[in-house]
Amino acid sequence: MARKSDEERLRELEEQMEKIKARKEQVASRLKEKERKARTKRLIEIGAIFEKHFDIEGGQEEAEKLALGFKQSVLKNKEKVLSMSKEQIEQSKQK
Repeated sequence: MARKSDEERLRELEEQMEKIKARKEQVASRLKEKERKARTKRLIEIGAIFEKHFDIEGGQEEAEKLALGFKQSVLKNKEKVLSMSKEQIEQSKQK
């Protein structure tokens, strides 16, 4: 069995590198697609919650105005509200 020349071995290694690079790009592409779908799902869910609780009927412009109006209050009270239990939140709704 004849040994391969350095040129042949170099060519084989370059071909292997190209194949690995193509597989890497495929995996990265699938990962980006999964992340994009997860973000889209999250945005839809959050939008639905916002629409439900604030009775949004005027579309995007109305939602944007309400969000800007609530922004300071939310930023100020976010940690406090997130630390509340579901029972505490339900009690505050009834007041």
